[in-house]
Amino acid sequence: MKVMLIILKVLFIGGLLIISNGELALSEPENIEIFMNEYAVWVSGLFENGITVVGYVVNTEWLPEANISYAK
Repeated sequence: MKVMLIILKVLFIGGLLIISNGELALSEPENIEIFMNEYAVWVSGLFENGITVVGYVVNTEWLPEANISYAK
């Protein structure tokens, strides 16, 4: 439950940063479209970076090499 709240907070804060950095007034339809496009690009970047990190973690050799002298 805590992880879901953290994810929602990150997504919400990201949206607020996009609005504030772009100086978007969401009362105007043009700005809503700009916000939705920027937010979609940002979220897709998050997923692409997450896939890269997970792929790196999966491909990493986590176990040490077996020491033959101890195996006897």
